Amino acid sequence: MLIGDNRGKVRDVTEMKLMILGLKAGAFCLLLAVLFGFAGALHPAFDSLSLLRLPLAVLCLLVLVFPMGVRLRLMLAAAVLLGAGTTVPMLVGTADADDLRIYSKNMWFGNRELDALAADIRDSGADVVTLQEVSPTNRPMLADLRDIYPHQHLCSFSGWNGIAVLSREPIVQTKCSHRRAVAAAQINMGQGPVWVASVHLSWPFPYGNARSAEVASDVLETLESPVVMAGDFNIFPWAQSVQSMQHAAALRVAQPVRPTFDLRGVPLLLDHVHAPGGGTAQYRGLLGSDHLGVLADVSLTR
Repeated sequence: MLIGDNRGKVRDVTEMKLMILGLKAGAFCLLLAVLFGFAGALHPAFDSLSLLRLPLAVLCLLVLVFPMGVRLRLMLAAAVLLGAGTTVPMLVGTADADDLRIYSKNMWFGNRELDALAADIRDSGADVVTLQEVSPTNRPMLADLRDIYPHQHLCSFSGWNGIAVLSREPIVQTKCSHRRAVAAAQINMGQGPVWVASVHLSWPFPYGNARSAEVASDVLETLESPVVMAGDFNIFPWAQSVQSMQHAAALRVAQPVRPTFDLRGVPLLLDHVHAPGGGTAQYRGLLGSDHLGVLADVSLTR
């Protein structure tokens, strides 16, 4: 009996050691995943990993309840602070801003509720509208809005994927990126000229998000301040691709950031507005699209 008991105890101890080893290995993998999510400048794949930054931080927090060494515990705590500290603040609202009101919408190229969308844009009181996926099917809405937004700039990158800026006030000059990324218009507002950039990037790696963000940044760097950019970035606002665009024009995201696209039950924060002083964002209905609209009051000064 003693021999059997000893064998059982050895087996239990071995299983416990293996469990602790597996826990440490899992914790180390979580740490690496969080860190690599900040390395989007090294490779676009890491920018795709940044989409999981917040859930990975939550997992690191949960792992902290298990027994482990002090060093590993401190590294996990640092990962929690790093992951949550660069994401959670964007989910919180900011102080009111009122320099410019902008309505941004990925219309969806096959939208069949254009009357409802046009009515929502009219009711929003927006000074400027940025639109993505402007196609021959939904382009008649732009003509319908000419009475209130007579100044319009459209970059037709493909038959179904145009990008547009609509304005109440005169457009002074315009730019289109050489591939689908940005349609920019300088608008003569009451407080002076303002560049408004309507943005539509590609999906993240293995697709071309990083490349289209580079193209967008090249355009943004040529624009005189102040600049406001808004649209469908197809990636979260803390990703390296979006951060590089913010840096190119010295911008901050309007808050709170919220999910605007549902990918088979997974909410994604793809559509946002950026301005020199940030701003306050609210969200509109689908209105025939697969993206929510964003209505933001932004500040043109930092």
